[in-house]
Parts: sequence; structure tokens; C-alpha cells
Amino acid sequence: MLSFILASVSGLAEPAGAFISLFFLRGVEKRSSVTGEDRPVGGEGSLENVLAFVAGIMITVSFLELLPEAKRHSEKSGKAAYYAGLVVGCVVMVATELGMSL
Repeated sequence: MLSFILASVSGLAEPAGAFISLFFLRGVEKRSSVTGEDRPVGGEGSLENVLAFVAGIMITVSFLELLPEAKRHSEKSGKAAYYAGLVVGCVVMVATELGMSL
């Protein structure tokens, strides 16, 4: 029971961070400048830049921590589950991207 509670509390870090970032970045919006271009008011702290930075961190953690750990554990139980998980994960990501672009 304790492990479930601790896992649940650690899982709240992502939504809490999302609410905090929305609180600080909610004033960042695009406004037309004199030249007619849409430029973010927040400059370098725009929401798009923050999301790109976070995506880079998530990709780095996945490649440097999660995949090697999964491969190490697959040596005991067989590599079929490891490769099946990689393929299923890629299919889910592509399906999500296609579904969101409709």
C-alpha cells in the first residue's frame, strides 16, 4: 500500500508542474507587431520554447536511462518482450500523432 501511495504522489509532479507553468506563462500570447508579424510577447520564455525544452529532456531521459534499463532487464526474461515493447510504443506514438492531426 505504501508503494502505491508513493508512486501516486510522485506521479503528481507532472500535473503540478503543468499548473505552475500555466500560471507563469498564461500571459504569454501572440500579438501583432507594427510589421504585421505575430511575435510572442514573452520572448524567450514563450510556451513553445518551454515545451520544446521539456520534450528534449524527456527524450534524453528515455534514451539514456529507460531504454538501457529495459534492455538490461530483458536479458533475464527474454528479448522478445523488449523488442515488442519498442514496436508497440512506436505504433502508439504514430497513431496518436495521426489521430491528433485529423
